[in-house]
Amino acid sequence: MDPGAFEDIRYTHDGLQLAARIYGRLDDARLPLVCLSGLTRNARDFHSLAVILRGSPQRRPVIAFDYRGRGRSDHAARAEDYTVPAEAADIAAGLDHLGVTRAIFLGTSRGALVIQILAASRPDLLAGAIFNDAGPRIEAEGLRQIRDTVGRVESFPDWNAAVDAVVAANRPAFPALSRDDFERFARAAFIERGGRIVGDYDPQLLEPLATMDLGADLPELWDLFAIMRAVPMLVIRGETSMLFAEATVDRMAKMHPDLQRVTVAGQGHAPMLETGDLPASIAGFVERIDG
Repeated sequence: MDPGAFEDIRYTHDGLQLAARIYGRLDDARLPLVCLSGLTRNARDFHSLAVILRGSPQRRPVIAFDYRGRGRSDHAARAEDYTVPAEAADIAAGLDHLGVTRAIFLGTSRGALVIQILAASRPDLLAGAIFNDAGPRIEAEGLRQIRDTVGRVESFPDWNAAVDAVVAANRPAFPALSRDDFERFARAAFIERGGRIVGDYDPQLLEPLATMDLGADLPELWDLFAIMRAVPMLVIRGETSMLFAEATVDRMAKMHPDLQRVTVAGQGHAPMLETGDLPASIAGFVERIDG
């Protein structure tokens, strides 16, 4: 079977038609890897990683979700409906729809926050967790950088222009990546619509970030993280990340008895999971949980 083959599925929750893609068979003996993306991203972010995992001897089943307002999922009616708890409830409903009772979760950025909410609301689901460049504490400077860049200019005449913009915005924090890497990044994030290349998300979801007071203390999720002490964990941090501090990973490692950590050289927020040694690190971690 083609390791890149997947099935598109749709389900209904909270009055919205929501989407996911499934790589492989969910009746496989191996636990599925459930992939959750960042703020404006979607299931396509995980395609290359899924291909690698499906092409390995593990042939790991992978489920990648489109949150509400991203990718093929319906947009919410109001900006205030885009919250991490609402998205966590959407994911739990999707897994119930698929009959998945236990899985390993991989969350990039906002996805790591969703996992922590699930740890409190549906701890039965979590067999293991991978955090990609986020955790119980995120840094205001990193959020400010996202607020000041994401969505500012995301309409391009063609794909070359879109890739050029991605390279210009991200090259300083990602010196390890090639133009091919940035093109995959762009084609996962954007879509062709009305003769333009645009971000594949509802612009409303950026409104809460635009009005957030980044001068105030940001909420931290250490109590939720403490709930996950019995859940094996892999924590990935980009070497140049401004959102996820090394000191936060240090504190997480002191609190958690079964935490592996990886620092990705030459990448920032958030590391591309199909690059370098990351697929091998992820495959080794999930294989250990199966064992």
